[in-house]
Amino acid sequence: MAALELRELRKTYRSRGRPAVDAVRGLDLSLEPGELLGLLGPSGCGKSTTLRMIAGLEAVTGGDILVGGASVAGRPAQQRNIGVAFENYALYPPLTVAENLAFGLKARPRGRRGDVSRKVAEIAERVGLTDVLGARPAGLSSGQKQRVSLARALIREPDVLLLDEPLSHLDAAQRDTTRRELKRIQRDLGHTTILVTHDQEEALSLADRIAVMKDGVIQQLGTPYEIYDSPATTFVADFVGEPSVNLLPGVATADGHARLSAGVRIALPVPVAEGRAVVVGIRPEDLSLTGTAGIPARVVAHEPLLESGIATLALDGVERLLVALTGPEVRLAHDEHVRVAAGLTHVFDAETGDSLR
Repeated sequence: MAALELRELRKTYRSRGRPAVDAVRGLDLSLEPGELLGLLGPSGCGKSTTLRMIAGLEAVTGGDILVGGASVAGRPAQQRNIGVAFENYALYPPLTVAENLAFGLKARPRGRRGDVSRKVAEIAERVGLTDVLGARPAGLSSGQKQRVSLARALIREPDVLLLDEPLSHLDAAQRDTTRRELKRIQRDLGHTTILVTHDQEEALSLADRIAVMKDGVIQQLGTPYEIYDSPATTFVADFVGEPSVNLLPGVATADGHARLSAGVRIALPVPVAEGRAVVVGIRPEDLSLTGTAGIPARVVAHEPLLESGIATLALDGVERLLVALTGPEVRLAHDEHVRVAAGLTHVFDAETGDSLR
C-alpha cells in the first residue's frame, strides 16, 4: 500500500489552428494508503484524463504525481508500479485466462517475476477465476472478462490500483454482483485505489471518499454521506441522487423563507438576506404528502414502483415540476389535489450555484 498525491495536476491539449483545451485544471488530491477514492463526473469532465496521467499513459502538462512520497510524473508507464483495469478489458484474445494474467509478469526482468504460476493461481482463486484459467476471452461472460482485467492489474502487486469505469459493460445483475466482489477484493488486499465512474451508485456504494468533477475541476470532495447530504453546489446536488434533487428558484424573504411564486413559500435552512436570488434544493425523499398542512399541489403523474412510488407534482405559479417519493401504499390519480411538505432543504446562491449553508 502507498499513499497517492496529486499536486496542481494539469492537462492541456493543443492542436494547430485550434484553441487550447484545458481537460484538467490544477487538481489537488491526497489518498491515504488503502483508501478507495471515487472520481465521479459526467463524460468529458477530465476524470479519465486524470487516471491516464497517473498511469503514465498521458503526459502531464503541469503539476506533480507522488506515489509513496516519490514523484512519478516524469517516469514512463512501465516504471510506475501502477495497475490499471480498463473499461474495455484490453485482454489478449489468443491467450488463455492464465496466459493473460501471466503476461505482464513474464515481461519483467527474471529477478522481478517471482513464481509466476503460483501468483496466477493465487490471484485466480482470490477473484473467482480458477475454473476458467484454460479458457480464452471469447468464451467468457462480461463479468468474467471484467474479473480477468481486474486480476491482471492486481497480480502486479501495484502501489496504486486504477479502475476505469469497471462495471460499465455489465448488465444490472452482473453489476450488483461484481460491485460487491470488487469491494471485498479491495478491502482484503488494501490497495490504494481510484475508481473512475460516471455512475453515482457505483461511487456511493464503493468509495471511502468521492471527488465530483466538472470541466476539469473538483466541485466537492468528501465522504458519500457528505456529498449526498451536504452538496457544495447545485451541480453536485443534481448529479448525485436518483431521482434527481428538485431545484426551485426563488427569492429570500425577511421572515426566513424563499418565495417561489405569489402563493408558494418554503422555509430556508439558514438565514439569507432579504431579496437575494436563491435556489432551493429538496431531495424527493425529503418531501411528504400530507392531509391538510403543507403546500397545495396537483398530481401530474404517479409511478407506483412496488417498494415506493414517484409522484410528479405541479405547484401553483411555479414553472418547475416537483418530484416526490411516496410509500408503496399510496395511490394517486392524475390531476388529484394533494398537499406536500418539505423536510430537509438546501439553499444555493442563484448566480454562483454555491451552497449557502
